[in-house]
Amino acid sequence: MWSELAGLLRLGVPIIFTQLLQVSQGTIAIIMMGRVGSRELAAVGLGTSFWVFVWLGSMGLLMGLSPTIAQHQGAGRHLEMRRDFQQGLWMALVIGMLALVLMRNIGGVMDLVGVDSQVIPLVKSYLRIGSWSMPAVCVYLVMRFFCEATGNSRPMMAIQILVLPIVVLGNWVLIYGNLGFPALGVDGAALTFAGGMILAAILLSGYMLFTPKYRDLGLFDGLTFPVFARLGALFRLGVPISISLVLDSAFFNAINLLMGRFGHVALAAHQLVINFATVIFMVAVGISSAVMARVGQSVGSGNMAEVRLRGWIGIATATVLMLPSVLFMTMFPGIIASIYTSEPEVTDIAVSLLMVAALFQLFDGLYMAGAGALRGLKDVNAVMWISVLAYWVVGFPVAWILGVNWGPTGLWYGMVVGIGLTAILLGWRFELKSRKLLASHVYCS
Repeated sequence: MWSELAGLLRLGVPIIFTQLLQVSQGTIAIIMMGRVGSRELAAVGLGTSFWVFVWLGSMGLLMGLSPTIAQHQGAGRHLEMRRDFQQGLWMALVIGMLALVLMRNIGGVMDLVGVDSQVIPLVKSYLRIGSWSMPAVCVYLVMRFFCEATGNSRPMMAIQILVLPIVVLGNWVLIYGNLGFPALGVDGAALTFAGGMILAAILLSGYMLFTPKYRDLGLFDGLTFPVFARLGALFRLGVPISISLVLDSAFFNAINLLMGRFGHVALAAHQLVINFATVIFMVAVGISSAVMARVGQSVGSGNMAEVRLRGWIGIATATVLMLPSVLFMTMFPGIIASIYTSEPEVTDIAVSLLMVAALFQLFDGLYMAGAGALRGLKDVNAVMWISVLAYWVVGFPVAWILGVNWGPTGLWYGMVVGIGLTAILLGWRFELKSRKLLASHVYCS
């Protein structure tokens, strides 16, 4: 058990730092924008939420590559690893262009639900500029998933360490108009964010082209045209993952839009809290990616007892790692709010939301690690249907009703109901699925 925990952390900790460094780019922009004004803060927060929605949909379509590569490696199928990697690159180019178009048009939904009219044009401009990064982002994701599936998560961490100070400097220059540049505000944040994403993709491409570990696999040798059978297999895995991630993100974006009906002050407070929660959530995301890769490798090697052990160790580890943030949010909500804003109206609402968000984060580790374990088994349809049930059949109606009666805090309680039910059902599904696979394997043996 201790050996498995050490293996999980060796792979997962660099992924956690990678995710934290990457999400820090958006967090720093939001903190800087809080010094410009509450409308600009709300705009960047809402724009980032829309960007994440498109990014998650794209990532989900490509994520089927991770358990596929992990199972190939577990079985020693190196030629199949190269072939599926090359097909993943073709997928990335197509998905990236579609994502670019979607991001440039998704902001129209704000007009339909009555978001503060002073925020809408700022958000749309942010999305137009950020959309140019999406093809590069998708190529980056393919290479990231390949690295993680082969147990190599450190290159992405090193790249994000290099990129973060460049993004911080870019925000300082372009948001505020320092060093002789014009003060672009929200547009400056978008330009810096897109540039950082493109730079990360260029650096990771260089790493995979020239490092001996991957050059010896010949990943870019004899680049083939699209093979529809392989693409179909990857899409059959990726589409349910994408749908589940999009449904999750759509749930939170719907809450964002409902929050916008309470005015830009409540929306700014909500974006503050959701951003802080997202930063901590990256811990669970990192462990989830590691669990998915390690469970996939065990499936490839045919060791079903190890599959079960790795899954539950991952779920327990992710849950325990979330506890310090729960305590911090409960004990020091005012300190957290003061990091983002000095406006007392925003701070008062944010403090009340942070108390509910602490409860929300109790379920984050179980939710993400359970999803990662099931995706390692390629049990992607179950994750999708659980998302439909927990978020949309139960969570969203509850949030709507509580929001009408209790205001912004009620919306957050509805979010707690949605993620709590999702976490419980995913853990229950992994228990049943892994137990069945183990019993079947023992019987066949």
